[in-house]
Amino acid sequence: MQIEGAIHRKPHGFGANFISPGAPIRKREFCRMPTPSRNHDPTGDTQTPNKEAAMQEFITSAVMTAVKPVTSGLDNLQKSLGSIVTHVENNTVASHADKLQSHIEPLREAIGTLQSEILREVDQRSEPLNSNLESLQNQTIMANQHLDELRQSIHAARNVVDETSEQVREVANAQHITNSHITDVLISSHQIYNADRGLGFAQQFKIIPFVGQDGTVQWPTAWGLPPLLDIRAVNNLKDSQLDQYLDGYGIKHVGLDRELKLSKLGEYIGYIPADSSTSHVLQLNPSHQSGYKQTAKCFETSRLL
Repeated sequence: MQIEGAIHRKPHGFGANFISPGAPIRKREFCRMPTPSRNHDPTGDTQTPNKEAAMQEFITSAVMTAVKPVTSGLDNLQKSLGSIVTHVENNTVASHADKLQSHIEPLREAIGTLQSEILREVDQRSEPLNSNLESLQNQTIMANQHLDELRQSIHAARNVVDETSEQVREVANAQHITNSHITDVLISSHQIYNADRGLGFAQQFKIIPFVGQDGTVQWPTAWGLPPLLDIRAVNNLKDSQLDQYLDGYGIKHVGLDRELKLSKLGEYIGYIPADSSTSHVLQLNPSHQSGYKQTAKCFETSRLL
């Protein structure tokens, strides 16, 4: 009797009874034991062959009954293995690689297209930037040129300022000298005028200003002092006022008594006592004797002031 299936016998050991998937189905034959002929019985007993035949049939039937589930299981196993093999073949690395390649290829094309578009867009946007950059460079060059010209102008202006400052200093010095001469002339003219007014009662004295070390002129009344319009005003000065007048005129008076202080003050403002000579008058203000000749010409004019 033949059995459907693919049973591949292997040597004893690991996997000896393993059924290879896809192996050709081979038929297994169950050999019957040789039965002697019924007529061939040395003893002449005809029941022995019948028993052996019955036994053989029984064994064959039992084997078939036992092998049938195994054969059916092997068929089902072969079918399952076939589907597994198909699934494995469909899911191999090569299959996945082909599928992945089919997905990657459109991506590569899309990336290439996108890259070209990006480069084209960058080029388009770079053109105005490059133009602006070139314009900015030109403007920078022009600005540097203007800056150089401005520096040269500033340098020239500094030279002019230095020259002008020097001229201003010279003018200021000349002005200071001129003011000093004018002050000397003013004081000298007032002294000469007052020397011709006696006691100052008929015609009042002219007030002689204070002159600071910087050449500034201040009038005694600005210090709160009474104006010395006649000899009475001089004699009526308080001691503190008398010292202020002497300090303002630069007259040394430390250690002097009041009478001598009044005499020195009267001499400075041009007062000449009735018993004094002309030569004495010229010694009243030695610090301004150099201005007497200059003021002599303007004496007549100063008398009208």
